[in-house]
Order: sequence, then C-alpha cells, then structure tokens
Amino acid sequence: MPGEERAELDRLLPDWHFREVHRIPVARPTAEVMKAVHATTWAEAPLARALVALTRADVSADRRIVADYLSTMGEVVPAGEDEFLFVGAQSPGDVPRPQGTVLEIVTGCREPGILKVGMNVRHADGVLSTETRVLATDERTRRRFAPYWWLVRLGSGLTRRSMLRAISRRALAGAAAG
Repeated sequence: MPGEERAELDRLLPDWHFREVHRIPVARPTAEVMKAVHATTWAEAPLARALVALTRADVSADRRIVADYLSTMGEVVPAGEDEFLFVGAQSPGDVPRPQGTVLEIVTGCREPGILKVGMNVRHADGVLSTETRVLATDERTRRRFAPYWWLVRLGSGLTRRSMLRAISRRALAGAAAG
C-alpha cells in the first residue's frame, strides 16, 4: 500500500495498544507538501480549530497547526524529509513521571504507569498521512486509558482529517500559484 514504507515512528514506537491513522492523496512533491505541513494555520482548518478549542487550547487563527500547536504536546524528533514527528510521555494518575527526556522515556522506559505517545505527519508516495500511537507500559495503565481513547477518538479523527485537508489545500494552492 502507498505510504507504508518504514517511517521514523516505526523505529521509536514500533508497538502500540492504541493507534489511529488517517490518509489523503496529495499529488505534489514531498518538499512542497512538507512545506505546507509546517505553514498551515488554524484559520485554514476551521473544523479542527473548533474541536480543539473545546479543550481550551490556544488555537488562534494565525497559529500554525503542526509547528506551533502539535509540537507543544511533546518533543519534536528529527525525522526524514518526508515526516514531522513528535513523541510524548505522561503518567496519568499517581505515578511520578520518570527521569529523562521525553525521547528517552519513550524509547527506554519500562516502569509501570506510563503512556508513551507518538504522532507523525508524513508524505510518501503521494499520500499525506497522520498516525498516532499510544503504548501503555503495563496492563493497568492500558485499561485505565482505554475509555478515554474511545471517548476522544471520534473528535480526534475529525480533527486530523480536517488538518490533512487544510494541508492538502495549501500544498495544491502553492502549486497553482507557482
């Protein structure tokens, strides 16, 4: 399937308990699409903006979705020219967050009570995609997180699809202007 070759997310978080993937075809060179990934603002994705605003996050119209907002949710990880990647780690409940950088926690922590999160925005083989993975370090944490995941999944999916459409429109408009 197009867009399925190995991404940096596969190396950092190869296993997961929860996963969400959204794809949209964008027939533009990867460099142009990734430029749009970094430049697209909330004003260009009104549905995503409205849904994220429900969480009281700063979704000012001029803020860039990926570069300004999504990157605040974790640590941006260097990836290939076709992928924007960030990872996060949290310890819901009564477990203290382990020592180390977010990247160190995601790649090496085995302590119970931790949720490891990775999300990318990627363009490969003419397909723009976003993938989110969540891995709990123990069964209790996985069970505690599952209801939240199923509750937010619909809104999250609508947000991601709106974001991808906005990025696609920007990339295609750039091509038409050039």
